[in-house]
Amino acid sequence: MLGGYEAYRLKEGISPVTLVTELELLKAFVRFVNLRNNKQLEPYEIKPADVRAFLDQEKDKGLKASTVKRKMYHIRQYFHYLWKVGKVPVDFMPKFEYELVIEKQPATLLYADFAKEKRKVLQYPTLALNAKLYFLFAMAGFRMREIERLQSKHFRDLGDRIEMNFVTSQDVFWQLIFEDSAEVAVIVQAMERALFREHDYLVASDKKYGPDYLRNNMKEIYLGLTSLLPKRFKTEEVRMAYIYDLYKVQEKSFDEMVELLGVTPMSLTSALKLVFESYK
Repeated sequence: MLGGYEAYRLKEGISPVTLVTELELLKAFVRFVNLRNNKQLEPYEIKPADVRAFLDQEKDKGLKASTVKRKMYHIRQYFHYLWKVGKVPVDFMPKFEYELVIEKQPATLLYADFAKEKRKVLQYPTLALNAKLYFLFAMAGFRMREIERLQSKHFRDLGDRIEMNFVTSQDVFWQLIFEDSAEVAVIVQAMERALFREHDYLVASDKKYGPDYLRNNMKEIYLGLTSLLPKRFKTEEVRMAYIYDLYKVQEKSFDEMVELLGVTPMSLTSALKLVFESYK
């Protein structure tokens, strides 16, 4: 039932690691609906009641509402695909409603708190190079999926600085200059490491597995960074703190922020809305 979906999602721009999680969820969903109906269902036989029963089961496990909502999002993507390829006559998920109460936690991370620790983190002798890269790019406002797409070909070593020329998953040309000596040293080290691999992805663990191996050690990376920082490290929270800092502290204009963050104006508008809701 999942045949062809993997290639479709990769073409849509999903990261390989996120796709693994999505496929595991969808396999569990398919197993659930087959057991619930005592037979192997065709896609067009799955009903809204099956989706609701699956989400009820997940919620009854004690999962957070945000986690259940994310599972519903993945199922929504799958049904959209089934409709596009003609496996179901109607995609009922856009009109599907499932009540979830998500409590939003106010943001407490200030960008300056991590910025003060940047040199220590980037030069810490026992911290993994990948951890330094995740930290460096998160501090520059990168989304996780963009960090995972970075390759050595996107960077030019200009001696005392590094120039990045990169086309994002939103098809936006993004140019940044890294001039801090600690940042330059980390990026150069990653570029040199890529020369000995069968691929040149900047953040990766093993040439045998390539970029698909990216997040197998993310727990270790997050723990390593958190041990050196005043607060827990999470890539998206750091990015939101950076956007808030650009707007509120550095007082950058909207156009300047679009350029610095490598996003579309519409995307920045959405991000600012989330930031304003979080930093009240």
